[in-house]
Amino acid sequence: MSQANVLTSASNVIWYTDKCEIVTGNTAVTYNIYQVALPPQITFSGTTANLSKVITTSAAMALPAGSAISGTGIPGGATIASQIPFTSVTISANATANATNVFTVTTPPNGNLYSAAPQVSANGRQQIFVGAGNYLTITGANFTARELGTASSATAGVNGQS
Repeated sequence: MSQANVLTSASNVIWYTDKCEIVTGNTAVTYNIYQVALPPQITFSGTTANLSKVITTSAAMALPAGSAISGTGIPGGATIASQIPFTSVTISANATANATNVFTVTTPPNGNLYSAAPQVSANGRQQIFVGAGNYLTITGANFTARELGTASSATAGVNGQS
């Protein structure tokens, strides 16, 4: 892409860069980002200790909080609470066994990023992260939105998208 898009209306518009700058006139606007589907599952190896919420691992990949996790020693319905890359993953429930295993992480379903759309105040200017390949909706009037930066996230580089 040689030139950044500048929009004065945005309803479920596919975004081609990682960031957006929203500049408002005399009225406030709200925005939301529709996240596209991420890879359905991530696997990593680690070790659980019975009755502990911590999985010891050297996994380097990012595991999104709220993602479902399963594997030996992981109770049903458990989710990722947090992660320290290369060290540990904290889950929402205590492990049920001592085990060294490969765990499967299923990312949350795609959808709107915010349950309550954030606002950019009247006569304001704000830069937000959208993520290349995600969709942006801005509700309101008298604003401009322009693409900023490069495309390095969401679906960037996947299936020929740039």
